[in-house]
Amino acid sequence: MNKIKDILTASLIGVMLLGVNTLSHSDQLTPLSDTDLAQVNGQAGVDLNLKLSLNHTVDYKFDSSVCSSSQLEYCRLAIALNNRYDDGSNDTYNNGVRVPSATGKNQWLVFKGIQGTVLIDKLALDGADVTFKSKSGTDSYRGALNFSFDPNLPIKIRNFGFQSLSIETDTAVASSTSNQEGFLSNTKYNQTTDNAFDKYNPDTGVAREKGFLGVSMNGNLSLGGNIKVFSCIDHSRC
Repeated sequence: MNKIKDILTASLIGVMLLGVNTLSHSDQLTPLSDTDLAQVNGQAGVDLNLKLSLNHTVDYKFDSSVCSSSQLEYCRLAIALNNRYDDGSNDTYNNGVRVPSATGKNQWLVFKGIQGTVLIDKLALDGADVTFKSKSGTDSYRGALNFSFDPNLPIKIRNFGFQSLSIETDTAVASSTSNQEGFLSNTKYNQTTDNAFDKYNPDTGVAREKGFLGVSMNGNLSLGGNIKVFSCIDHSRC
């Protein structure tokens, strides 16, 4: 048995030495051009099935177990733009450039009660060739990622949107150099005194969060065609 192992070991070492010797005497390796790569054909590809869901139950309803009625402020999307705040009295200036104060009150665009599910039954991914005119006017070739959709399998959009939209402002906190973030404001309509016709929210079981707009989308989106993604080199728009 040991003799057989010795023979196999010697054979393996011989093959490795032969490979090293072959590499050491091979011609210099050269990179392939885009034209060369464009001549390579393949059959491989993949079909993706995607489900994108946020704050939803399996039947596409607002998930109150994730977004509890006492913590609705954590189920939001908030956007703050640079230098957009309501109090600049504490700002300083450095060579004419304004330096925002840490105590400035930021303003936020807040999408409250954000939710939705998007179902993509088929997103095909494979390779493709792209031909375009270079800056010098000659034909150029690029390998590209090709994303395509099947119009017979529409994208399903279920209860996608938000329950209210508002602009919120940070509030000053006494004896502190920072502010309470406006996007955490939990103000709601008063179901007794406020004049809002939809002040009660059946999705959460409590008064509706204050805002001036709500959106809910349901439908099927049928797409055809494809999207090619490739490196932008020597193109007129690069």
